Amino acid sequence: MFGKILSGVIGGLFMALLGALVVTVALSSDPESGGQTGAVAFLAFWVFGLVLGLTASRAGKAWRRILVTCAVLSFAMPLSSFIFTGSQVTQAATQGGEYAGAAAAGAALGGGLITAISGFLGFFLGIIFLVIGLLTGRDKEVVVIKEGGAEK
Repeated sequence: MFGKILSGVIGGLFMALLGALVVTVALSSDPESGGQTGAVAFLAFWVFGLVLGLTASRAGKAWRRILVTCAVLSFAMPLSSFIFTGSQVTQAATQGGEYAGAAAAGAALGGGLITAISGFLGFFLGIIFLVIGLLTGRDKEVVVIKEGGAEK
C-alpha cells in the first residue's frame, strides 16, 4: 500500500507538472486567466495521479499507468504550443495598423520556433516515459510445459 501511495504522490507530481505546463501554454494567450487555470490544472492532475496510483492493483502497475500518462502529456506539448501560436498570430493580425502583417508574420515565426523546440523536447521526453512505463509493472509470463507431448 505504501508503494502505491508513493507512486501516486511522486508520479502524480511529475504528471501534474507536465499537465500544468501543457494547459498553461495552451491558454497563456489570455494572461488574466492563464495562471489561475494552470494552478487548477496542476491540482487536478495531481489528484488524478493519486487516484491512478491508489486504484492500481500493485505499485508497479501504478507506476506504469502514471508513466504512460506522462508520455501522453509529453507528446501533447507541441500541440499546446501550436494552439498558443495560433492565438498569437490571430491577435497580431486583428490588431490592425500599418504593420499588422509583419506582426503576424513575426508571431508565426516565433511561435513556429517555440513549437519546434517543444516538439523536440516533448518527443524525447515522451519516448523516455513511454519506454520506462511499458517496461515497468509487467506481468511475468508463465510458461507451462507438460510432459508427454504437446496438447492441441
